[in-house]
Amino acid sequence: MRPRTALTACSAVVLASLVAAPAHAEFYSTSDPADASGSLTDVRAVRAKHGAGNVVVKVRFQDLTRSSAAGLSVFIDTDRGEKGAEYVLSSGLNDGTDYVLTTAKGWRGTDERVECDYDAKYSWGIKNSVRVRIDRACLETPATVRVSVKMADPTDGSTRVVDWSPERRRWSLPIESGLGA
Repeated sequence: MRPRTALTACSAVVLASLVAAPAHAEFYSTSDPADASGSLTDVRAVRAKHGAGNVVVKVRFQDLTRSSAAGLSVFIDTDRGEKGAEYVLSSGLNDGTDYVLTTAKGWRGTDERVECDYDAKYSWGIKNSVRVRIDRACLETPATVRVSVKMADPTDGSTRVVDWSPERRRWSLPIESGLGA
C-alpha cells in the first residue's frame, strides 16, 4: 500500500506543477463580459503580446461603428514600482480619428508626446477591433509590461459609459518579451 500512496502523491505533485500558471507569460488574453450597457463599443476581449520588437494590443468590441463618439485608452505599465501607467495610447473610436502615444502620470496621459514608431489599425464590421502596435524602443525596451484598457463613451451627452479591462485601474499579468510581435 505504501508504494501506491507514494506514487499517487508524486503524481499529484507533478500534475500540479504542470497545471500551475506561470508568473510571467509572453502574451495575455482575456474576455470581458457584456458590462457596458448603453454603449455599442463595450469591450469584449483584450489580447496583448510583448514581442522582441513590438508590444501589440488588440481590443475587440461588441460593435465598433465608424460614427462612434467613444474613445479608447491603452495604458502600458513598464515599472511595477511606480503607481499607474508610464505610457498611454489614446484614440477615438470613429472613422478618421487620430491617435497619440504620450507619457502618463498615474492613470492620465500627459502633454508629453512620445516620438517613435507606433500605430493603430481599426477593423470595422465583423472583426470589431482596434490593433495597437508600439515599438519596444518607445517604451525604453522593458523586460516586462502590463496593460489595461479603458473605453469611454459619452452616449447621450449626459451619461458617460466607461468600460475597463481587465477591471477598473487593474493590470494584466506581467508580459515578458519573447514572441515575434
